[in-house]
Amino acid sequence: GDLFIDCTGMQSLLLGKHFGIEFISQKHVLFNDTALAIQVPYARADSPIASQTTSTAQEAGWIWDIGLPTRRGIGYVYSSAHSSDAQAEAVLRRYLRNTGAPDGGAPRKLSFQPGYRRQFWHRNCVAIGLSAGFIEPLEASALALVELSGAMLSDEMPATRDVMDILARRFNEAFTYRWERVIDFLKLHYVLSQRSDSPYWRDNRQEASIPERLQQLLALWRHRAPSRYDFGRIDEVFPSASYQYVLYGMGFKTAFNPGDQRPEIAHSADGYFREASALTAKMLPALPSNRALLEHIRIHGLQKI
Repeated sequence: GDLFIDCTGMQSLLLGKHFGIEFISQKHVLFNDTALAIQVPYARADSPIASQTTSTAQEAGWIWDIGLPTRRGIGYVYSSAHSSDAQAEAVLRRYLRNTGAPDGGAPRKLSFQPGYRRQFWHRNCVAIGLSAGFIEPLEASALALVELSGAMLSDEMPATRDVMDILARRFNEAFTYRWERVIDFLKLHYVLSQRSDSPYWRDNRQEASIPERLQQLLALWRHRAPSRYDFGRIDEVFPSASYQYVLYGMGFKTAFNPGDQRPEIAHSADGYFREASALTAKMLPALPSNRALLEHIRIHGLQKI
């Protein structure tokens, strides 16, 4: 074959095992390396389906709770250096009880090493998906990286072997940058937390575990909000707006210069908030439930624009 796509998952049989491309661990930054996953059936066939994923912090990680048509997918992703499997299962069981879920049987244990390959395209082999790397599923970044990898490969498919190395170098530069930025963004969630009830959360705020670039950005953002100038690509996985949502949603304080504050902008913002609240109150009663919407799409498909 002329070009091989390594889709062999975490084993990375082609890029990792055959070509020996180094795996760069990020466990010193993102501590989570284990998950306990369980499937929880609904009590009734017409039970509501949540329209959002709920992520709930725990003493050594966090729990995801995803509404699906016939069940909830629930799992606890945690650091094995901060919790035993037995402790983690007890945390998961407690969450199930507190949210009114049935026991659900034995959870499935998943172990992983957080990190990525030093190269993603080597010679005539391109790793996409878990063979390229994996980190905890916070913010579903793995899905975005698969789509971006496939799109770039499709757009940049080499016409001849002569130009493959050029395109491989560009691909590697692009995705090394993306992996580093994704790791920065996920680490931000932990750095901003004020929890101090367990070693896990205290360790996450240790300076040695925070990437240097993120430290610099946080120092900058103490005096101004994140902007597009902080990120160098037009197709960022997490642009400046994503950072603003997390920063200010978690209570980060920016000491704005009083001279930079314009009353007319604050007045306009207040107007936009009021307008959004009014539209929400007006439209919400007419919206179908998430279950009704998904069932309609299943039967009739998506409405064509």
